[in-house]
Amino acid sequence: MNRFVKTLSLMAAVCLLLWVSACSGNQSSKPENSATPSSQRSGTAQDGSSAPDDGSWKLKKFDPPVTISTAFAIRDLDKLRNGDTYEDNPLTRWYRDNLGIQTKYQWLLTDQGDALNQKIRLAMASGEKLPDLLPISDNVLLNELIESGQIMSIDEAFEKYASPRTKEAYAKNPDVWMAVTKDGKRWGLPTISDGNIGDTIMWIRQDWLEAVNLPAPQTIEQFEALLEAFKQKYPDKIPLALSGKALQPLAGYMGDAQFVFGETQPYIWDKGEDGKLRYGSVQPGFKDGLAKLRQWFEQGYLGKEFATHDEQKAASLFTSGEAGIIFGPGWMGAWPLEDTAKNVPGAVVKPYELPSGVDGAVGRIGTKLVYITYVFRKDFEHMEALFQYYDVSMGGLLEDPNSPFAAGQGEGYDYVMVDGKPSWDVPGGAIDLRYTMATVGNTPPGMIEGPNIYERVVDGKRDTIYEQKLAFSSSPLFLEGRLVSFKQLDKARRDLFIGAPVKTMVSKWPLLTQMESEVTISYIYGKTSDAELDQFIQDWLSKGGQQITDEINEWYASAQ
Repeated sequence: MNRFVKTLSLMAAVCLLLWVSACSGNQSSKPENSATPSSQRSGTAQDGSSAPDDGSWKLKKFDPPVTISTAFAIRDLDKLRNGDTYEDNPLTRWYRDNLGIQTKYQWLLTDQGDALNQKIRLAMASGEKLPDLLPISDNVLLNELIESGQIMSIDEAFEKYASPRTKEAYAKNPDVWMAVTKDGKRWGLPTISDGNIGDTIMWIRQDWLEAVNLPAPQTIEQFEALLEAFKQKYPDKIPLALSGKALQPLAGYMGDAQFVFGETQPYIWDKGEDGKLRYGSVQPGFKDGLAKLRQWFEQGYLGKEFATHDEQKAASLFTSGEAGIIFGPGWMGAWPLEDTAKNVPGAVVKPYELPSGVDGAVGRIGTKLVYITYVFRKDFEHMEALFQYYDVSMGGLLEDPNSPFAAGQGEGYDYVMVDGKPSWDVPGGAIDLRYTMATVGNTPPGMIEGPNIYERVVDGKRDTIYEQKLAFSSSPLFLEGRLVSFKQLDKARRDLFIGAPVKTMVSKWPLLTQMESEVTISYIYGKTSDAELDQFIQDWLSKGGQQITDEINEWYASAQ
């Protein structure tokens, strides 16, 4: 059971960001204000303590070569050139020729949502041998694999074979291990998200803002004044675009209303003052936030039909010129908000930091800690090779000057060489090579000191291939949005429940989430009273919510 419904458009945006960041470049010299990968200075022990890198860990070439089998779900946009195949292309050839690691796709599937998960479950049921390595994004399936006894604990292999910078990355982001920990063991290698790929910021029609002669709002009171000013100036428009057609109506990936709630964010399990996990939608701050949204609905600041608008509809209201403000991730600057200027002559869009919410604090739902976990077949014998492979993947994200994929993943695919230098103006268009068995995905938080690459590129730095590539492949609005999203990293409230659904969730959670969704919209529309909203909280607790809370806290204690 997926607790949070993700759409293909969101994943496309995630893939866009991964492509921008993953194919990092080479830097022959480091300017004074460049970022410094901390892994170039020291290693870190698994317990997080700093330790000198004594040079004992080195990349090696396996002779005879080792073969690692995996699975791959092919998308329509996955293309190949020059007679290459999924197992024989610039990426796979580099690992084969330099590390002696050969890629074998035991399963090649058409990417149809749940196809890979279905294949894994069929294999477990039929006794078919699993591939050596599998990418898992479904916590329920991960738990099934653990219970089946068909995957291995990685504790010993991680300690023995992981590189110093790999250990450092996980030591600096220890919460990701909760996603794979059961009975005191770690049953997979969780990827580490960059900490804010999905974090929301505020996007405003700058030309509207200047027309009403108001500054960008920093408090909810100032935000409310701006809504009123937009309503008066543009009476036939919608001041704020929201997407209410979602299981979590106020936290869609575009058109959300998270900031309104401040520190107490709905839909997530965060830590209360007593150190235990609590569900945000049954805390007092949830009612306060809904009351403010109800007031805005009554005053005409929200679209009358916002409850029927999905994320793309909310975004289209903004890009078509029908709305003045929308909340969403920094990557929206690349898609779809760039279309605003094309659709509306004279329109100017600008990203801003979130204002404070009803409690006077700034808050938002933080990006998931883990998107993908790699699990390994029980009798897999090449974990050393796997961690060598993984280290190479991490190097590019840490702006490693020795990254073999400096210019990109494959010449002729996402870059070409012109007069001895890489160019990202690829004839026929760039193609994303995704044929890696295991990739870190994003730059792990805490691993690069100094200004982040978005800040450097926005400031005009083009000293490294990393900076040059990002500048070429990204629009200014995308870069500005990503930069703004980094400025409020400490305001994110992360969902700390990242394990498989607990026992009572399996039977009770669908009803509870339906109740929550219905009362949210009904209250904002004025169809539910304050007393009925209070009753919802009591019903939520009595109909399984309290038991789920207890079980999740048991899980949390065991996953530490």
